[in-house]
Amino acid sequence: MYQRIHRHPFCALVLVFVLTPPLAAAAQPPAGPPGDSTSALARAAAADYREAARYPAWSHPIAADRPDPVVAERTPAPHSLAGPDGTGPRLSVWPAEVSFVAPEAVVLYARLIGAGAGAADGVVVTGEVRGSGGEPVGSVTYTDDGVAPDARAGDGVFSAPFVLPAEALPDLAESFLVEVVATLPDGDLRKAASGFLYSNPWARLTGRFRDRVVDGNLVVLAQVEVERAGRFHLQGTLHTLADSPIGWAQTAVELGPGRHWIELPFYGLMFPARGAAGPYRLATVTLSTTGAMPNALGPVWVDAHTTRAYPLASFTTRPFGEPGLLRAADRLEGRAPSSP
Repeated sequence: MYQRIHRHPFCALVLVFVLTPPLAAAAQPPAGPPGDSTSALARAAAADYREAARYPAWSHPIAADRPDPVVAERTPAPHSLAGPDGTGPRLSVWPAEVSFVAPEAVVLYARLIGAGAGAADGVVVTGEVRGSGGEPVGSVTYTDDGVAPDARAGDGVFSAPFVLPAEALPDLAESFLVEVVATLPDGDLRKAASGFLYSNPWARLTGRFRDRVVDGNLVVLAQVEVERAGRFHLQGTLHTLADSPIGWAQTAVELGPGRHWIELPFYGLMFPARGAAGPYRLATVTLSTTGAMPNALGPVWVDAHTTRAYPLASFTTRPFGEPGLLRAADRLEGRAPSSP
């Protein structure tokens, strides 16, 4: 089912856009003679490349100690600024989401942190919203009164809803700047800025999914409703039913108006390598409209689908052999290039 990813407003991760496989965790380089640190680093890097080359650029495993990449790239990071000469308190500001999807309202947060932050009574927090060209779009007043979208009165987190005016709605997507000013009880000012993306995607997930094994890979099919022809990017992650992450996959297609099924292939090696037989949970999945910048980001669906039970023998055990990564490893090791 579709769920908005809700997060505590204090929680933030650095945005990570994962569109190519990250290098594997650093391998221990073989021992070398004293002074051979450069060669040792090169060998370690080559080992990382060879590990990553086991999977294609469109699908790779997720390490057990790493966050879900789809969630990570959609988690907003606060921006904070102190007063003159670094004086406190600092003003920290952030949006509830990295991207809001039409026609939903934008939700913005602000908080004073550090020395002097406890004196919230009498603090006035306001914001000016500007378009990508710097033009004013509207203004907001932040409150800490427990009235939605504010979560709890007097907790020090100020909240502000903002409805984008009709004339500012983007055709596809646009980035907006929010300039925030907090006026302290003594008249001092704290200023900070954040931003958000507002998206009007040309296609949306319908909520229908299927799964099957093709050539030793697990393919999840997602049905989409396309309003306008364009290029679309689908990405998702699989977890075990016990919520252990397994892998990530992406695909891009060009589609015309109407209903279509998009295939999202997860490279089969990740399942026997992890020793994880099915069924699997489509933990996150999201559809974006691409082809123009910025891309229009659709909502993230959580726990959207559970696959059938597949035995490990269903999947390939053959490493993919990503050619570019293997050639890079060859260069680091001083070998002749691997055959494509």
